[in-house]
Amino acid sequence: MSKTPVLPQSQVIEETASIWGAALHPAGCPACQRVYLVEDARIGQRCPLCAREKLQTQPALLRPEAPELLAPFRYQPGDLRARLDKFVSEVWLRSDDFQTDRLLQRAAPVYWPAWLVDGDVVGDWQAEAGFDYQVKSSQESYGAGGWSTREVVEGRIRWEPRTGQIKRRYDNVAAPALSEQKHLSKRTGRYQFEQAGSYQPDQLRGAFLLVPDLPPESAWPLAQAQLDEAAADECRQAAGAQHIRNFSLRADYQSLNWTQQLLPLYVTWYSDDEGTPRILYLNGQSGAIGGTRLASQKKGWKLAGMILVVAAVTLLAALFFAVVGALFPPGMIFAGLLALAAMLIACAAIVPAAWPWQWNRGQTGES
Repeated sequence: MSKTPVLPQSQVIEETASIWGAALHPAGCPACQRVYLVEDARIGQRCPLCAREKLQTQPALLRPEAPELLAPFRYQPGDLRARLDKFVSEVWLRSDDFQTDRLLQRAAPVYWPAWLVDGDVVGDWQAEAGFDYQVKSSQESYGAGGWSTREVVEGRIRWEPRTGQIKRRYDNVAAPALSEQKHLSKRTGRYQFEQAGSYQPDQLRGAFLLVPDLPPESAWPLAQAQLDEAAADECRQAAGAQHIRNFSLRADYQSLNWTQQLLPLYVTWYSDDEGTPRILYLNGQSGAIGGTRLASQKKGWKLAGMILVVAAVTLLAALFFAVVGALFPPGMIFAGLLALAAMLIACAAIVPAAWPWQWNRGQTGES
């Protein structure tokens, strides 16, 4: 049975403390409960990741050691204008606040953390190793020219039991440091971790730094799963197999070293019809944009109402020509055409009334 590994402990950092070689102080958001490290000038500003409350000074629980790696911002907010223009323009009947200029004005640089774990995996393993092979067979078919035979090659996997021992060291195995990492990863897209460099305090200037809410003791099961996955792949290679399944490992995890990697992100927001902030995420490395893009139902109803007014005026004109048609029969032709036009215009009002609801329904998964 594997031993419980010794994990590093976090410490309480007081409000007045500087940390990581920079003039950073802990501050929290009363609304979303996120905790950041920020410069003095950022205290009292709106929380970048919920945009509901202002940051207040408070103690924070975190590792005092500086991060090991930092992936720098490759883009400035202005460099993303063309991407944002496209992102915004794809939404018809959007709210007045959902504009590129306002999004760029509100864009805040944020670094979010991921754990990097180094450690030795020492133990016994067993699994089923899969080896690819091919089987040739013949397939007969009857056609216009009579019976014909063709050769068929099928790919199959031969599974064989394997056991062994492993003693390997793995460096910089990534593990989540935030409970919302899956949420962030879905919206920011992938990062190129190999582009990260050594941490330099000057690179933090002006940015919000998210404090991990998954300390090592909470993140260890996730880190262990990543170590086991790396070990399974190495055992597959050692067996000379192309596949592996039912992998089990009885191991000790030794000489664990936990550090952080910081990933660049811009966060901005707009207000929907109800005035609720909607957060958008801009990957500071790749430029990818994610988040909820809501259409304005109020604008849809307003446009539908305007179309119905036009339909009503057209119908009144049809009634006028119907009255005229009693004295001048050709007027009935105009009356009929106008009545048909009024019906078509009224039907067209359904489009702006229903489109925002349909669009927003498709955005529910991004909310």
